[in-house]
Amino acid sequence: MRKILQKIIFEKRKKIALKERIIMTNQLKNLFNTQAKEYYNLNNRTFIIDQNNKKFLNVFCKYFAQDPTFETEHNGELDKGLFVFGSNGTGKTSSFEIIQRISKIYSINQIWTPIISTQNVVEQFNLSVSNKKDDVIKYYSKGKYMFDDLGSEIKASNYGKEDIFSRILELRYNEFIKKGTKTYITSNLSFEDIKERYGVRVYDRCYQMFNQLELNGKSRRF
Repeated sequence: MRKILQKIIFEKRKKIALKERIIMTNQLKNLFNTQAKEYYNLNNRTFIIDQNNKKFLNVFCKYFAQDPTFETEHNGELDKGLFVFGSNGTGKTSSFEIIQRISKIYSINQIWTPIISTQNVVEQFNLSVSNKKDDVIKYYSKGKYMFDDLGSEIKASNYGKEDIFSRILELRYNEFIKKGTKTYITSNLSFEDIKERYGVRVYDRCYQMFNQLELNGKSRRF
């Protein structure tokens, strides 16, 4: 009975995913490859697909193309956000920025995501007057966002020190449950590191909110 119910749920989700698709996976891969070359060239670097990023880019493009095989072949969930983690300079942030370029150039609004560094959010919080600090938390707790480099930000000043992303992620979890709002994150931290930095409660929420994608290898910044 349970297997039958799971199959019914999966078929419903598959139909929804197919209906929401605005670009096929191979099309997105081709656009990604083209725009990645231009993006890297602007920074005097060369875009290369190798053994370190090939699998990641395949799954990453499937996700943004709303490809049902993201779920059937990679055990992901298309209604969740992405938590992309790995060592420094492997292309985590640039992958999202390239998706952003594709969205802008080809007017694919569905894959557009605002990007902001976690440190920038903390700086906005610190510069706000006392009675406006919570407004910063509320602002970044709603709507689709990609928070870059989670874990690198300093603790915020609020009558002492506070990890404001503990609050932001908990509030975003509520938005995810109520409205399906997606969150995207890049980080050098693993989920276990998240538990140590932000606590068990946030760690537990992250498991429910995110698909985890790892991107390691040598730094591509040089």
